[in-house]
Amino acid sequence: MRARALKKRAELGADQRADASARAAAHFLARVEIAENATVALFFPIGDEIDCQLLVPDLLKQGCRICLPVVVGKDLPLIFRLWDGNSPLEAAPFGTFVPDDSARETVPDIMVMPLSGFDNRGNRLGYGKGFYDRTIAGLAKKPLLVGLAFGVQELERIEASPHDIPLDMVVTENGVRVFRS
Repeated sequence: MRARALKKRAELGADQRADASARAAAHFLARVEIAENATVALFFPIGDEIDCQLLVPDLLKQGCRICLPVVVGKDLPLIFRLWDGNSPLEAAPFGTFVPDDSARETVPDIMVMPLSGFDNRGNRLGYGKGFYDRTIAGLAKKPLLVGLAFGVQELERIEASPHDIPLDMVVTENGVRVFRS
């Protein structure tokens, strides 16, 4: 299933991905309720992932704080470091970029998550390493979990494991789907 969803994503051309990323960002900003001064975890897109960095300027204008996930070890939860949208980022594992070690750690109120695939029940298919599920399970308070993806990544049905934590909503270029209130 993961390979099928990733293949569909990879078949999108660069212009299609850019257009869909912009449309998804517009849907996110119009429909996701964001409290004043909220801390929003985004991700630096890897390869042909949807580009959530388009959200940064508008979220900062709204007074949000932005943070990015940092992998600190193979079987450890992620940490999140604040990023002002302008400070240089460092290369990190898996081809992503993160704030340097001097950036303050934080806990997000809203976690925008990358994914391989999703279904119409809010199940998320990640990349198989378990970083997000492990991280969310260890938080004192669960953030709002928002999957950000291209519509072609929707799968018919994902069989969730007991440790898989479902999304509260998913945002694509086609709109916003809410699974839990």
